[in-house]
Amino acid sequence: MTARAIKFIDTHSHLQVERLDGHRAQWLAQAREAGLENILLCAGAPEDWERTLSTAHEWGLGAMLGIHPLWLDSTTPAELVGLRELAESLLDDPHFIGLGEVGLDGFEPGLDQHKAEQVFLEELKIARDLDLPLSIHVRRTASKTLGLLRRVYGSPGKTGFQPVRGAVHAFNGSDAEREAFLAFGLVLGFGGACTYDGSKRIRRHLSELADGAWVLETDAPDMPPSSRRDAFALGHSTLDTRPADILEAARTAAQLRGTTLAAAAASARAAAIAAFPRLETLLRLPESFGRQTE
Repeated sequence: MTARAIKFIDTHSHLQVERLDGHRAQWLAQAREAGLENILLCAGAPEDWERTLSTAHEWGLGAMLGIHPLWLDSTTPAELVGLRELAESLLDDPHFIGLGEVGLDGFEPGLDQHKAEQVFLEELKIARDLDLPLSIHVRRTASKTLGLLRRVYGSPGKTGFQPVRGAVHAFNGSDAEREAFLAFGLVLGFGGACTYDGSKRIRRHLSELADGAWVLETDAPDMPPSSRRDAFALGHSTLDTRPADILEAARTAAQLRGTTLAAAAASARAAAIAAFPRLETLLRLPESFGRQTE
């Protein structure tokens, strides 16, 4: 079975960013050859929402709207109201999949963590109220993230708990954090980092997780896989991750899990559709990215 006969879903990408305007068409042609069925474009800030939506419509892709924790210095209460209103207005748009990239960041210095938590808390409430999935940024903030999830969705196993849909982007947490996120109903995202031999904890998580608990992502143009990083070191490539690089992550997943590429891809695809339920409608549309070649 060729790679093109196997279907992949990239659950986290920033392919809409302006600096990729000269590369997007070529990269998406390569993505079709690699078997990409669809890609979820994750916005970063309010000024990115329109571009994310228009790119999704132009290419038959999915759109996630939100405020990235690294981009919220200028976020206003009015913009959060605007996000809720925009999300409500898009509920009949099959290209609109959910809220992302949202969350907290404990790595970058100088961030206003109080403001970040307030913004993320409101985004969680929007997702809960509109029954939308999330693509969550969790970098050194798992404990705080889990605490906010409990405030909005309740505690798993307790009365009143509402399961959360979506994915934890680029998961690199502890075993306890892994089980806590899974208990909420979230799946865990794996991309370029899983291809590094030195990413021992990430690779162990990917090898141990049950089918349905993990998805594939590229974070394009970020999070390059091992081969692209090596080529860059030799001066043969840029570090920009491309959608087609999902093949390298998928092959790594198959190797780590002791299965075939087709089986790993099918598992990740099914998990992606379950985590982002609005994808199912988009994938059936004639204008959906993967169906444009049929």
